[in-house]
Amino acid sequence: MYDQLRTLEKMILDIKKQYQLVSAELSSLKKHPTTDPKQITDLQNKLNTSHSERDGAKKQLNDLDKRYQSLAEAHHMIGEEQDKLQKQISQLQQQNRELQQHNNELKQQYSDIKQQNSELQKKNQLAAERTQVVLKRLTRIDQAEG
Repeated sequence: MYDQLRTLEKMILDIKKQYQLVSAELSSLKKHPTTDPKQITDLQNKLNTSHSERDGAKKQLNDLDKRYQSLAEAHHMIGEEQDKLQKQISQLQQQNRELQQHNNELKQQYSDIKQQNSELQKKNQLAAERTQVVLKRLTRIDQAEG
C-alpha cells in the first residue's frame, strides 16, 4: 500500500508538472499568439471583398434611390399634367355644349328666316301677279281711252 501511495503521489506530481507546462504554454500563447500569415491574408482578402461588396451595394442603393426620386417626380408631374388636361377637357366640353346650343339657336333662326323668306317670296310673287293684272287693266284702259 505504501508503494501504491508513492505511485499515486508520483502520478499527482507528474500531473502537476504537466498542468504547469500546459498552463505556461497557454499563458505564452495568450501573450504572444502564433499567427498563420496565410490565414491572416485570407481573412484580410475576405474583409476587403466584403467592404467592396458593401460599397457596391451602397452605390447601387444610392443609384436606385436617385432613380426612384426621379420617377416619383415624373409621376407627380404627370399627375399634375393629367389634372390640367382633365380640367381643359371639362372646359372644352362645356364650350362644346355652349357652341352646340348656340348652333341649335342659329339653326332655329335660319329655319325661321327661311320660312319668312318663303312667305315673303310667296307674297312677292302674289304682288307681282297682281301688279301684272293691274298693268294689264291699265293698259286696256289706256287703249280704250286712246
